[in-house]
Amino acid sequence: MRKFGLLGKKLSHSLSPLLHNTFFEDMGLKDEYKLYEVDEAEINNFKNYMLENSIEGVNITVPYKKTFLDKLDYISDEAKGIGAINLLYIKDNKFYGDNTDYYGFKYTLTKNDIDVKNKKIAIIGKGGASASVYKVLKDMEAEDITFYFRKNKLSKIEFPENIGGDIIINTTPVGMYPNVEDNLVSKEILKKFKIAIDLIYNPLETKFLKEAKENGLKTINGLDMLIEQALKTDEILYGILLSTQLKKKIRKKIKKRVEEFYENNGN
Repeated sequence: MRKFGLLGKKLSHSLSPLLHNTFFEDMGLKDEYKLYEVDEAEINNFKNYMLENSIEGVNITVPYKKTFLDKLDYISDEAKGIGAINLLYIKDNKFYGDNTDYYGFKYTLTKNDIDVKNKKIAIIGKGGASASVYKVLKDMEAEDITFYFRKNKLSKIEFPENIGGDIIINTTPVGMYPNVEDNLVSKEILKKFKIAIDLIYNPLETKFLKEAKENGLKTINGLDMLIEQALKTDEILYGILLSTQLKKKIRKKIKKRVEEFYENNGN
């Protein structure tokens, strides 16, 4: 049995085991995907912990996406360009880092037929997730990109009066369960855009997306990005390329299970 997991600080609401276990089941694998909650004081020992416990790879979430950048043998070009890794794995006794959020966001745009070239784009937030989004947008030839963010968690974003454009993307956790009534962007600002994308997937429709939809915008949540980055993780860890047909089948099964999970947990 091969061992994988998710590394972070607070992971009780994570859907990652559900995603990867669905993949294992579909591929007839008996491998495991566990949650590893680690405190900052212990994080520098985690590579040794992986070796001692035969853990071959972990996805990484906040606050550790930049922790291992200068501690690995090899880092992918995407992860270097983003300045964050969300996948740490061991191959031939060497430590590798990658960023599968990049592939997840790119898939989200492609699936929804969103052409970002020559579009005016607003990114809400300046954290690790925004860096992945920015790199994808630049690689897809977007040029007019502006970041809007809070000075601290208690402040509001100071939007200019003439704000407007084609696409507005929330890369912050504001609006995520359980704080579902939170939203950084007013209806008045949302009205000035055509497409709203939220990287959040819990709930599937945040207040940001709900108000965008009410004002006539096309809306896209973070579920496709979540599923695609998980499938890319599994492709890297197993050294395989999944066929389009198989990916479609697994995506469908995961989506169904995620929706059932939310229904059963009341959020």
